[in-house]
Amino acid sequence: MSWPKYYANQIIAPNTDGFIGIICGWSKKEHIAEKISEAKKNKIAAIGQLYSKEGLNYIIRNIFLNPKLTKLIVTGNDLSGSIKFLRDFLNDNKGLQVLHQEIPAEKIQVFRAWFKDNTHFIQENELNNLLDSLQPKADWISEPLEFPDQAQREKIDYPSEEICFRLEDKKIADLWLKVLDRVLKFGLNKMSQYAEMQRELINITTVINDEDPDNPYLPEYLYFNKQDLENYYPQLMTDHIFEGVEYTYGSRFRNFNGINQIEAVIKDLKENNYSRRAIAFTWDVMKDTGNPKSPCINLVNALVQREKVYLSTYIRSNDMYRAWPQNSFALRKIQKEIADALNLKLGKLCIISNSAHIYERDFLAAAEMVEKHKAKTECVQDPRGNFGITLENGKIIATHYSPDGQFIQKFEGATSTEVFNQIFTFISDILHALDLGKELGKAELALKKNIPYNQDQEIKI
Repeated sequence: MSWPKYYANQIIAPNTDGFIGIICGWSKKEHIAEKISEAKKNKIAAIGQLYSKEGLNYIIRNIFLNPKLTKLIVTGNDLSGSIKFLRDFLNDNKGLQVLHQEIPAEKIQVFRAWFKDNTHFIQENELNNLLDSLQPKADWISEPLEFPDQAQREKIDYPSEEICFRLEDKKIADLWLKVLDRVLKFGLNKMSQYAEMQRELINITTVINDEDPDNPYLPEYLYFNKQDLENYYPQLMTDHIFEGVEYTYGSRFRNFNGINQIEAVIKDLKENNYSRRAIAFTWDVMKDTGNPKSPCINLVNALVQREKVYLSTYIRSNDMYRAWPQNSFALRKIQKEIADALNLKLGKLCIISNSAHIYERDFLAAAEMVEKHKAKTECVQDPRGNFGITLENGKIIATHYSPDGQFIQKFEGATSTEVFNQIFTFISDILHALDLGKELGKAELALKKNIPYNQDQEIKI
């Protein structure tokens, strides 16, 4: 077997017979490699990044396949808490819940026992001096050991609308479960540009309507906590570019060739709150055309209606399991920044994820997440209002109310179909439509049989 087995196309391997592996967090591995003198590269088996806690699984898997790799160096920027997570795992045996069940617990302890004393956490400027001092040790295990890949459920290709899936909820965490469910059910399996299978839907449009970015709802099933979010926010809320990182979304939004686009959005809406030009981009045509590391979040567009700020975002490529929740919380932060500057309320946040995908490594974890935490029904108040169904003078009456209970209009008909044909444009939610269909059918039956009808109660024939 060629080594490394996992993510070989994303790892620099100067000498696979070397005894040192370098983990460089969010700092570009190419940037780290450039700092190492050629004479020292013979010691290095691999240089790779650790963007998320999940990545530890593939570090463990690759290292178990290479007994000669006996020492680790960890350096670079920690923008997601992944390096801290690794340190805690080695020192305190924390984070075992994120490790694949296919890696036996006793082998995890063997790995931890060895690399607890053979892992060096350093600053980048200490790298060459440390490489000088490190010497190889005897192989840490007697022979390579391979673990089964995560078991995958059989994929059923359900028919779907193929493009443009709309999902809405009050909270980001609850909406995330719906997103995972739709990608797993209706997504198409196809290869990604990272040589890994993905499951993809085109244009998932997600709408968040009641998330407080200052007090986010973070249930225990999320794989990150409030501190992880605080570590992530500077990537969008500041223009700071961390050492070894080519750009951040914040640097593009807030210092694009010297222009702070978020400030420009606020200024534009202050001058004309009906403006349709309050838009900020990350895409740099000169730099990003053909660039394999071009930004995923491409634009944000703010509009003011009803004394509220609404924000729409376009993301060309969105990892819905590992990135969408954090993206959503940070975008909600930007939305509140704009609303506060204008002294207006927060409207809804809309995110269009063009390639909405889950990578194969996360299929099983995402499926287990949905099965364990997804509610049996997804009852959400229909923003177009509700209907009261009654029988009057031999007719079915459908009275339309606003979401806050104000009367709007009345419809009537002799049959359920006649009424439904009048009201369907005032229904946006599938569950609402199903419930109304049931009630109108009951009302029609009660009318024909001349028996009492009360909405949401069984009729007695």
